[in-house]
Amino acid sequence: VFTTTTIDSLRHANSDAHGLRASDGPENSARGNQDYGEYNGPSGNQGSFYGDVARSIFFLTLRYNGLEVVSGNPSNTTVGELGDLDILLDWHRNDPPDDFEMNRNNIIYQWQFNRNPFIDQPDLVEYIWGDNVGEVWQNPLSTENFNENDIVVYPNPSTTSFIIDAINNYGDAAIYDQTGRLIATYNFIDQLEVEHQFPTGLYLVKITSQKGSVTKKLLVH
Repeated sequence: VFTTTTIDSLRHANSDAHGLRASDGPENSARGNQDYGEYNGPSGNQGSFYGDVARSIFFLTLRYNGLEVVSGNPSNTTVGELGDLDILLDWHRNDPPDDFEMNRNNIIYQWQFNRNPFIDQPDLVEYIWGDNVGEVWQNPLSTENFNENDIVVYPNPSTTSFIIDAINNYGDAAIYDQTGRLIATYNFIDQLEVEHQFPTGLYLVKITSQKGSVTKKLLVH
């Protein structure tokens, strides 16, 4: 049974799986109401949770109205303000997404049917809060060399196979995972059916033909 979530409900933000973490009771009490950055986690830890936490906070502030990450340490009486932005940016930069975090993102997608974009595309953080604020973000694999409607990828989402429909086109297709790693390449003439056992997640299908190239997003579940 699923309850429909709304962007205006902070109660829903409290139960969003992207922001939930297993916590040791005494450590949770020790953190109390301190802002992120005031509390550095259990003694002796290697800091492997820093980036994971930062990206979770960034997602929640993007997903729900009434939440904001601010610089410094906001008052405990201020509802919806989380600190410290500068420290969370450092955590994000110094602890990039790893296999564990990507797998967690995939599993949550199976539960909630949404993903944390800052795990799939970490550089987005810089365009919203960091060094690239005000600049236009573009996927480096994107291109507009020809009308992308000339080529269709379906079914999307895919389970065990998908079809590249490129009538009157020929060329090759390259499959990349969400980290930009090349997974597979294929040649096609007009149409290609790809059978696969790709893990659940988001993939990029870069299709290059005699007319140009285009990149399609493919979800696998």
